[in-house]
Amino acid sequence: MSNIFLSVGKKIRLYRKASKLTQEELGEQLQIDYSYLGRIERGEVNITLETLSKIANALHIAPSQLLEDDRYYSKDKTKIEILEKIDTALFSLSSKELEVLHRLIKDALMFKKL
Repeated sequence: MSNIFLSVGKKIRLYRKASKLTQEELGEQLQIDYSYLGRIERGEVNITLETLSKIANALHIAPSQLLEDDRYYSKDKTKIEILEKIDTALFSLSSKELEVLHRLIKDALMFKKL
């Protein structure tokens, strides 16, 4: 399959895990077999826009979020893994927690420049 299917699949997995759902649980909500969902997440199948929309709705995100440019196109596998872990953790934070974290990161980056 092409990179777009792999990219979409990775994002589905990312948002599913951030929502603390198993493949079985999300598959049940979508009324699809969890093994098919696994194939979607691995980019092995060509899903329809209807299925993409159902998945996005179940994950409480806009379908466009699954289609956005992929920042994980990098040859540095370690960096990709770390960014995916951070992304998953950030998705589960509240707006207030994100604001605090943003200030901490901003301060840390300013300190680094000194």
